[in-house]
Amino acid sequence: MIATQTKPEFLTEALIEVLNNEWKVNAIESSNSFYHRLEMEIGRKYIKVWETVEKLIGPGQPSVNNTSRSCWMFVDKNTGECYKPASYKAPAKGVRYLITQLADNPHICDPYGSFLYL
Repeated sequence: MIATQTKPEFLTEALIEVLNNEWKVNAIESSNSFYHRLEMEIGRKYIKVWETVEKLIGPGQPSVNNTSRSCWMFVDKNTGECYKPASYKAPAKGVRYLITQLADNPHICDPYGSFLYL
């Protein structure tokens, strides 16, 4: 953990790393040519988690990033509350999870964000 990182930032980064590894391995094992990849962007109030679909080229070759990306989840920087996105700019109302719950149980998360619906 970097000294300037908050706990929600650290847990979001850890969750993203676990999910990216899991989804890439699942895609390789099931012979899929595409997999979902997450990345985070820290804003003024929220941590935005973006999802992109990447194509696997082959063994030993780097993956190719597709240009489309969508907002996957919002995390409050201070409290660690997770929200479903209403748009790519703002979260929907109502807390869905705490980042500590998702970091402890990454199997809850799916590539499509359906776990964030009520």
